[in-house]
Parts: sequence; C-alpha cells; structure tokens
Amino acid sequence: MSKKRPITNPQLDATIEEAQESDTHVLHPHEVMRNVYQKMEVKFQEDDDTISARLNLESLEVQVITWGAPDDLAAVIVKLPIRAAPKFRAAAGEFLHRLNYGAPRKFWEIDHNDGEIRMAAYTDTISGPLTESTFRALLNFMLMTANDVFPYLTSVLSGGMTAEFAADQAEAAIRAMCNADAKTEEV
Repeated sequence: MSKKRPITNPQLDATIEEAQESDTHVLHPHEVMRNVYQKMEVKFQEDDDTISARLNLESLEVQVITWGAPDDLAAVIVKLPIRAAPKFRAAAGEFLHRLNYGAPRKFWEIDHNDGEIRMAAYTDTISGPLTESTFRALLNFMLMTANDVFPYLTSVLSGGMTAEFAADQAEAAIRAMCNADAKTEEV
C-alpha cells in the first residue's frame, strides 16, 4: 500500500507564507494613533494606555483623548471646553439626543452630574486592525463636527435657541460639511 502524498502548490505556499509574514507586523492601535498625531504635527502627551492632545479648532479648543487595544476596540474622546449649567442640562441633553437620534454614529454624550459634554467614538479592532486612514478619518470627522456644532450648543446653553431649533441648524451645518467634503473628494 502506498502512502498518499499531500497535494502541494509551491506558488500558493509561498504566497501564504508571504501574507503571514506581512500580517505579523500589524501595529498596535496606540502606535497607529501616535503615527497619525506625528504626521499631523500635533503636540501630544502619552502614557502607557492613552494619548491626549489639545487642539485648536476654528471656534473652540478641544481635548482629545485616545486609547486602544488590539482584538478589542479603539476609542476617541473629544472633550468640549464647556459644561452645561444645572439650569440648562435638560436642554443640552435634548439637543445632543436630537443630534444622535438620526445619526448613523451616536457621538454625543453629556454627564448630567457635572454637565461635561463630549463626543465619543469606538471602533472595533477585533475584526481587523486599526489603520491610520481609519483613525485619521474618524478623528477629522469628529473635530469638524465639534467645530460645526459648538455655536449651536452654546446657543442652547445660554437660552438663545431651543434644543429643537439648534439641533436642526447643527444638522444642516453637518450635512453642508459632509457635502463639501464629498465634492472635494470628487475633484
């Protein structure tokens, strides 16, 4: 009785081996985030788990805190430099809820205990590694959204606009920003 030899394909084996070697150099989400900040020429601080930076946008300065773990998730938090006073927390909560309601990603959060307002986004690193392009796109979208929404948020916090009207205006500003980006990409 003769032994059966396994069927092999040297070319396929070489391709698989090459793919496995390239997959072994997947960057940790922390490294990806650091690389993007460096390429953006942003000053940042880092410790073992997080990277934080203060960024000046057109209408405000925000604090960005990021962290991530392979085979888990990566997070981007954008803290706004304003807190809702107790008198306006319900209106601010309604405004942020309205922004989140129809949005594909629910970024906005408010801490009703102290009035802190922030944006938070989490992305899966289980199904695939965090890439620089994904992180940069997410960070840029969050920063542009914070910049566009801030004037309407401050109007709600001062009692100058209702939450409903301000949310409608903010959503229009976000749509305009997205449409402008789409036209830029087409060119």
